[in-house]
Amino acid sequence: MIAIFTSDDVGGARTPESVEAFERVAAWLESRGLGGTFFWIPRPGGEPGDQDPVWPPVMRAAEARGHDFQLHGLTHGSCLEFGLTQESTRPSNPGPFEEYERHRDRWEREHSVPSLTGKLTEGIAIYQRVFGRRPVVFRSPCFGMCPNAYAALHAVGLTHSSSRGLNPTATAYTLTKDPAYRRWAPDYPCHPWVEPPGVTEYGCFEDLTIGGVPEGELEDRVDLYLSELGHFLEESTPDSVLVLGTHFSAMVATWDRTRVLFDRVLDWLAAQGIEEWQTFRAFVGEA
Repeated sequence: MIAIFTSDDVGGARTPESVEAFERVAAWLESRGLGGTFFWIPRPGGEPGDQDPVWPPVMRAAEARGHDFQLHGLTHGSCLEFGLTQESTRPSNPGPFEEYERHRDRWEREHSVPSLTGKLTEGIAIYQRVFGRRPVVFRSPCFGMCPNAYAALHAVGLTHSSSRGLNPTATAYTLTKDPAYRRWAPDYPCHPWVEPPGVTEYGCFEDLTIGGVPEGELEDRVDLYLSELGHFLEESTPDSVLVLGTHFSAMVATWDRTRVLFDRVLDWLAAQGIEEWQTFRAFVGEA
């Protein structure tokens, strides 16, 4: 089985601290012989990323070391940018649902095919100016997607997406500590599927460190990861792809514990025979 290590929100903060967090995670991946796929926000805060003096040289240097950068929304100004978030995310992130219910008319207009196609077209153009080629994979902010988003992706020639979380219920457990959420209740199958009109969706194994790994919780978090991954492997098929989701800034917030956690998770996966790691670009091919 192919595995892909992904991390979100590159470019979201143009600060030395954010770059340092990215470099720490990238260096750790390199120490394990892995290239990561980092999802980049092309217009954070309304500012085109190709005009950013901070991130483009950092990303191009990381590419030269074997890492990969793909498209993460347009501005990431809202979890609703490309659609409503999954219902199973409501316990840990109720805000998008409340916003959508308050302003449904606005978001229905925002989620029209022409509107979403325009956002993607702009994001792709910014991406091309930075990297000199097109992205090959899209990830929406907060796993917020709708049928029109897939139609828009297809319209702009982006036919690979990783915009759905497999089991956000487990993420809710890490943030709320409510034991009722510490269960395997996947929203989607543990293998890629095709969304109409023809976009392959690679469900993402949630970021169970999005709130960091608090002191005293390392063993519980390792146990949770291994339990969730065990269920994933049991339900996988020959065409399954393990897409791990992370946020590099959250990882570094509790780095001494998070790094140990992921070292143990990757070692456990290797013991299960999951040793072939690729970037998304290498896996799906050039655009």
